[in-house]
Amino acid sequence: MNINFSKIKLVIWDLDDTFWKGTLSEGGITPINQHIDFIKILTDRGIVNSICSKNDKEVTETQLAELDILDYFVFRSIDWSPKGQRISKLIKDMGLRPQNCLFIDDNILNLNEALFYEPQLMVMGPEEIPALIKLVHTLPINDTEHKRLNNYKILEQKQEAKEKASDNIEFLYDSNIQIGFHSDYLNQIERIYELVNRTNQLNYTKVRSSKEEIIDICSDQSVQSGYITVKDKYGDYGVVGFYAIKDNKLLHFLFSCRVIGQGVEQYVYARLGYPQLKIVGDVISQITLDDAPSWITEYESNCISDRQRKDKNMATGKIVFKGACDLKQMAEYLQTDQIIEEFTYIGSKGNNIEHHNHSINYLTWSSLSENDSEMLIKDCIFNDIFLYDSAIYDNDVSLIILQTMTEPNLGIYKNKKTGIKIAWGEYIYPLTDKNNWDLYVNGSIFTADNDFTYEWLEDFSNKYEYIGPLSPEAILENIKTLLQKINPKAKVCLLLGSETPYKKNSQKNYDGRHSTYKKINDLIREYAKFDSRILIIDLNDYIRDQSDFTDNINHFKRRIYFEVATKANEYIFQLSGSKLNQKSKFYLQYKTIKDIIGSTGFYQTKFYKYLSSIRNFIFRR
Repeated sequence: MNINFSKIKLVIWDLDDTFWKGTLSEGGITPINQHIDFIKILTDRGIVNSICSKNDKEVTETQLAELDILDYFVFRSIDWSPKGQRISKLIKDMGLRPQNCLFIDDNILNLNEALFYEPQLMVMGPEEIPALIKLVHTLPINDTEHKRLNNYKILEQKQEAKEKASDNIEFLYDSNIQIGFHSDYLNQIERIYELVNRTNQLNYTKVRSSKEEIIDICSDQSVQSGYITVKDKYGDYGVVGFYAIKDNKLLHFLFSCRVIGQGVEQYVYARLGYPQLKIVGDVISQITLDDAPSWITEYESNCISDRQRKDKNMATGKIVFKGACDLKQMAEYLQTDQIIEEFTYIGSKGNNIEHHNHSINYLTWSSLSENDSEMLIKDCIFNDIFLYDSAIYDNDVSLIILQTMTEPNLGIYKNKKTGIKIAWGEYIYPLTDKNNWDLYVNGSIFTADNDFTYEWLEDFSNKYEYIGPLSPEAILENIKTLLQKINPKAKVCLLLGSETPYKKNSQKNYDGRHSTYKKINDLIREYAKFDSRILIIDLNDYIRDQSDFTDNINHFKRRIYFEVATKANEYIFQLSGSKLNQKSKFYLQYKTIKDIIGSTGFYQTKFYKYLSSIRNFIFRR
C-alpha cells in the first residue's frame, strides 16, 4: 500500500461493494461491521470521513442512518453524476488539499477519473482496507470529543448557506464572523504547536517550531505574539491562528484551513498594522495592504494593543452618530453595532421624523418637564414620544458626530404662553402662514408624511408663533451650549456642508444654501481653533465637481460618504486607540455597481451579467 497515512485528513468512501457488500439500487446490501467500526476509529483520531457514491441520496442516507453511521460522514456527495468533478468540489468546499485526502473505490475507472481532476489525490481499492485498519490502530487517539468532525459539520452548514446566498459577500455579512485576539498562549500551547506544524494552505511563514521554541518566542518581551479564535452564527471554531512579530517582521503567521474564504487572515494582517512578511511556499489566499474585511468584527478578548497599553486614559466610551440621511450614508461604511445611531426614523404615526436632530430640539428637550414634554406631543402632530430619547447626554459618551446641514433648513416656532421653542419643516413654508395651508393639506410641499388638516394648522397657529430659521451665529451658540451640557471629556465632531452650489437645484428651500453653509462653516472653523473639543469633517475637502452630487446639495455619491467615514474613523482612532471596523473600497465598488444595476432595471441583460462578474471579481480579492 503506497499511502502516506500521516498526511491523511479526509477519507472519501464509495459505498457499493466498498463500504458495504452489494449494490443498494439492485436489491439490498450486506453491512461490513469492520468498516463501520473503522469509520469510528478514524473519527477518534481526528480523520474525517465523507462519501462520493452513485446512488439515490434519500435511500442511501436512510440506510446509513439504520446502520447508525450517517452522522459520521460530512459533505456527502450522493447522486448519479460522474465522480471526478464531485470529488474535486468536495475537497475544495472542505478547504483541504488533495494530497491530504484518500479516495476508496472498487471501480478503477472512478479512481482514474478522480486522479484526472486531482492528480495529487491518494486513491486505493477496498482490498487494501484491512492493511489500512492495522496502520490506523498504531496512531494515537486524540479526538474522542470529535471536535474535528463537528467543525466540518459547521463548515458544511455554512457551505449550504453560501450556495443559497445571492452572492458571496452577502453570505459573509450574514455569517456574523467574529474574531478574538488572545495572549494567554500557555493555555493553548498544544493547539498552537499543532497549527505551527500541521497547517500549510494558510501558513505564510512555514516555520516549524517545537513547543519549547514557541514558548521562548511568546515569552520574549521584544516579540508581539498571540493566537486567534473565530466564531460565527454557525458555531465556534476555537483556536484557528497564531502570529509572532519581532522588529515589525512576522516570524509566524498562520491559520487553520477551516477559516479559508472568510478573510480572517487579511483582517488579522490589517489589524496588526501590516508588518513585514516574507511568504514562503504556496498559500491559498494572498494578503494585501487593503483594509480589513468589513464583514468581520472583534469580540472582547484578553489581548490589548500596544497603543492601549501605553495610554490607559484614552476615551473608550460611547460613540453617537446624530443626524439625517448624510450621516446615515456615512455610517453604512462603519460597523454600526459599535456606535449608537440617532437618525431619521418612522414615527408611531407612520411619519418621517428627522427634526429631533436639530439643535433647538435636542437642547430644549434635555431640560423639559414632563408636562411640557406631553404638551409638545399633544400640540405637534409631527412629534412622538421617541423624540426625547437620546444618548448624547449620557455620562459615558466620548464622541458625538453631528451634521450641521439640518440647522439652517428648519423653521423655528415658539409657544406663545411658555416660550418653548421647536424646530420643524422647511423654513420657507411656515406652518403659521395661511398661504401655505393648502400646500400642507394637499401634500404638494414637504410634509414628512404627516396628515395635516386646516383645523390642526389653525390650532397650531393660535398656540405658536413663527421665528424663522437659525442664523449662523445662533447655530454656533447652540454648539457651545451643547458642549456645556454633555460629558466634559466628550468631543463633538461636526460635518460641514457644501460651499459648492448644486447647479441642478430645483428646490426653492435650497436656493443660495451653499452661501449659508460657508457662513456657518467659517464660524465653526474659527471657533474650533480655540476649543479642542470640536473636531471637523469638511465635505469641501472631498467634493471635486458637480458629478459628486446626486439630487440636492446635501446628497452625494458613495465615494464622498466612504471618504468621510474614513476621516471619522481616524478621529475615533485618535480618541480610543482603535478604529471601528470599516467596509473596504471593494464594498464601495460593489454598492456603486448595485446602484447602476438598480437604476437600469435590465436585470437579465448582458450588461447586468457583466456587472455581476465584476462584483464577483471584487469579492474574490
